[in-house]
Amino acid sequence: MKKLFLIPIVCLTALAAQAQNINGRIIDEKAQPLPFANVVLLSLPDSTFIYGAVSDADGLFSIKTEKPRGLLKVSSIGYVTQFINCQGGNMGDITLMTDQQMLGEVEITALRPTYKMTTDGVATNVENTVLSKAGTAEGVLSKIPGLTKKGDGFEVFGKGTPLIYINGREVRDASELDQLKSEDVKNVEVITNPGASYDASVKCVVRIRAKPAQGEGFGFDARSSYYQSENTDLVEQLNWNYRHNNLDVFGTLHYSLTNIRWQSITTTIVPADTL
Repeated sequence: MKKLFLIPIVCLTALAAQAQNINGRIIDEKAQPLPFANVVLLSLPDSTFIYGAVSDADGLFSIKTEKPRGLLKVSSIGYVTQFINCQGGNMGDITLMTDQQMLGEVEITALRPTYKMTTDGVATNVENTVLSKAGTAEGVLSKIPGLTKKGDGFEVFGKGTPLIYINGREVRDASELDQLKSEDVKNVEVITNPGASYDASVKCVVRIRAKPAQGEGFGFDARSSYYQSENTDLVEQLNWNYRHNNLDVFGTLHYSLTNIRWQSITTTIVPADTL
């Protein structure tokens, strides 16, 4: 009889351990909802990305995860990023304060980017906003709703690594994002439903629309990096471009020297009947 009584309790415990919701609402200092805020759950103590969500029009967000305990990172363009210890469940209202250092003394409403829901995802305008001051296209993407920087690339919440396009051309090397200035980016669209125009294996796409390139002829830029610790590491890169009428030819020469010391462990196993 005791065994029959314990079975449903064990089942309910197992179901509760499978997944738990983390939810709440993002508001500003005037208690107004903040849509399109990034909410990222990080593990402790290494701050590894677990899952992310974007707040809706009412500032509400919900994260479903099997690991509800960690660090919640809440960010939105023009506001100070919040880090909150999370134990799961309802987090209530999370208030983001205006980042005066970022916005300066310029009219705030003119500097914040605007967002537009599309049939495939979310489009963010960059031109003439604080995002145009991010330095490079890579810096812009790191602040786009629904995107997070992961290693040398990016990840779309719930979708994985995206294909990235600049003016319809697929990005083949991450350095292309570093070469494109943020002030030359017009808008960015994160597509979470790529549709039939892409291969079935493609789960998400990021489209960057840049301003038309000006001028013709040959141009180049060179980059050199030197790192010194126990060993010397070098990174040398030359980017070149030739543009004439509708012809645009470009390329990259890249050289890197990395010296790494690895501890070598040798284990010898000698099978014997007697010692």
